[in-house]
Amino acid sequence: MVGCRRELGLSRGTAGPVDLDQDQHPHLHPHDDGHEAAAVMESDSSPEPDPDEGALVSLAALAVEKLVSPARGTRQGALLPGVDTHVVRIWGDGVDVVVRTPRDATGSAPDTDPAERWAAEHAARHGVPTPRVLACEPEFGEAPLMIVEHVATVASDRDPWRDLGRLAAALAEVPLDAAGPASVEPERGESRVPDALLTRFGRDLPEAWRRHLRYGLDSLVPGDRLLDLGVYDEQQRGPLRAALEQLAVESAGWRHGLVHGDLAPRNLVPRGADDPVLIDWGTARTGPVPWLELDRVHRWSALDGLVTVDELRRFADGVGVDLDDALPTLRRLALLHHLDLVRWALERRPDRLVREVEEARRAIARCLR
Repeated sequence: MVGCRRELGLSRGTAGPVDLDQDQHPHLHPHDDGHEAAAVMESDSSPEPDPDEGALVSLAALAVEKLVSPARGTRQGALLPGVDTHVVRIWGDGVDVVVRTPRDATGSAPDTDPAERWAAEHAARHGVPTPRVLACEPEFGEAPLMIVEHVATVASDRDPWRDLGRLAAALAEVPLDAAGPASVEPERGESRVPDALLTRFGRDLPEAWRRHLRYGLDSLVPGDRLLDLGVYDEQQRGPLRAALEQLAVESAGWRHGLVHGDLAPRNLVPRGADDPVLIDWGTARTGPVPWLELDRVHRWSALDGLVTVDELRRFADGVGVDLDDALPTLRRLALLHHLDLVRWALERRPDRLVREVEEARRAIARCLR
């Protein structure tokens, strides 16, 4: 787990132009479930080899030349920080852009750029400031590549956490009329939500959430592998089931829509008195809104100590949610999240199992009330 606020960009002033059918035992992977997708990215602290900055800048410059604007003069490039992608800024000669390529250049990772582009463009269409996507190439060289406009930072005294909460509330209003069952065609002019933004439980978002919760409950039975791993003990199984059953009841009327999935100050580009730009849509997905956004910031605060209680409260205020009223629900969401992650590690990432078991134990100790 990333161990300090600086690495997550969770301190004020660090925002910048950085982009970043169910059976008894379904196979889980990061794109199967939005909870796992977000946590896997934020907690994956495996050491990365030093990138070849010169080669990455040359590739980015070539992509800008071919896909955006031929060079007629001098251009410069620089490698920027990135979590799950290599990020290069190219500027000069009439362009100022950010080029993003995946760190996994083997081609084994799915191309999520089209889904990321869809999410950002639909958010922008409904009033959430985002960088404009200039090009999206599924195979440039050996890997996908995306080019977006660079947004200049202007010093601002705005409160990033309230701004992030406000943006979470705005995203909750983005209509997803094309997210219905596959048998239902979208209205003319409305493109269908990409499959990469959905969970394995289907296109009907409320039904997908109900199936997700049912899977969690159906797994908490005698003989559950998580019992043998010591994630929880037999005395805790009943309270865990009660927590998920209560979550199913209280979430029955929740709205479902577009989720950014990584609402941290590092993903805000301040623009003085103007609304900040929200960047890095690589963890975008669909689900209960604004609850999944609140869930992640709550876990950063309650479990990881990366966000202060005051920052969490300002975020909730921006969303328009009373934090004290919401805390019991957020604890139940955290339990669901960490139980899911252990099951995902069992099926797909045994190298992560020890870590996820330890974090699930910690979440249960703190959130099972």
